Amino acid sequence: MASSASTLEIEARDVVKIVLQFCKENSLQQTFQTLQNECQVSLNTVDSIDTFIADINAGRWDAVLPQVAQLKLPRKKLEDLYEQIVLEMAELRELDTARAILRQTQVMGVMKQEQPERYLRLEHLLVRTYFDPNEAYQESTKEKRRAQISQAIASEVSVVPPSRLMALIGQALKWQQHQGLLPPGTQFDLFRGTAAMKQDEEETYPITLSHQIKFGKKTHPECARFSPDGQYLVSCSVDGIIEVWDYISGKLKKDLQYQADESFMMHDDAVLCVDFSRDSEMLASGSQDGKIKVVKTFSSGKREGGDFVAASVSPKGEWLYCVGEDMNMYCFSYQSGKLEHLMKVHDKDVIGVTHHPHRNLVATYAEDCTMKIWKP
Repeated sequence: MASSASTLEIEARDVVKIVLQFCKENSLQQTFQTLQNECQVSLNTVDSIDTFIADINAGRWDAVLPQVAQLKLPRKKLEDLYEQIVLEMAELRELDTARAILRQTQVMGVMKQEQPERYLRLEHLLVRTYFDPNEAYQESTKEKRRAQISQAIASEVSVVPPSRLMALIGQALKWQQHQGLLPPGTQFDLFRGTAAMKQDEEETYPITLSHQIKFGKKTHPECARFSPDGQYLVSCSVDGIIEVWDYISGKLKKDLQYQADESFMMHDDAVLCVDFSRDSEMLASGSQDGKIKVVKTFSSGKREGGDFVAASVSPKGEWLYCVGEDMNMYCFSYQSGKLEHLMKVHDKDVIGVTHHPHRNLVATYAEDCTMKIWKP
């Protein structure tokens, strides 16, 4: 059931930005600031650039300052903005506000240290009993300075559609549903990354027939497995066909596109064993002719004595382990499809193989009255 696709490269900075947007939209201010500072990544988005520019051009500083506080802007542009606000507060004779901005903000504190003359000029303007626009705005006008500042700051910000994190998760779930990996109405556990499973169901023995799946007169299942996430029931038949069933209805899962198109997974000979990867995304099957398939075909390469009797997939799906009638274990790399290692594991017929759920340990068992645990 695994499908091959071209790799998409996602920048870590973009992931951080999406999380920052989530924090911003949910008023997680402390988390927002901490994440932005630790990662040295800035969100630098506004709801609307046009509205943001209009607010600056109109001098609506009560709307501008809260947005600027969440942006990472070049120091020079911030200094120009705060200087303009101090000048306009002085013109309105809002002197207490002007002094608070001048003396209590980090931007103006840096200006005081590094540009003392520029800073002192603003201090002097605040102690005068009059306001001279020509002197304050230095042969320009209030409107022209606002326009210059708005354009300079607007080049540093962008607009992103709201709730990008939730939208992307929604798109991913829709894709999985479209691919048949997430049946309609299925609850999804985002934390585990799987369909939600009932954890509180009390275990008890069966007494009632729920469904009966009939096969053709000349075929029958040689093996069957439920997937670890509980979504699939897979059967492997003596005629080499592998089918995925809806165990709730007892019918073939037609929401898997390849089954709807009747392009079934197949071997040339009877399928004797099957196993899922732990995430239920990959299915390995072994046939009587000594071949293993996972979207790819793995073969022992032997004409006689190389038939596989059992197989197991590693937890991350990187390795496929098969045991054959020749008492050997075949170790295939899923990525390359090559047989990377071959070794004899028992002295009599091997019965099966299984992999530890999260450690590099493989157990094999055979008719020689032993079970052996193998490690790197």
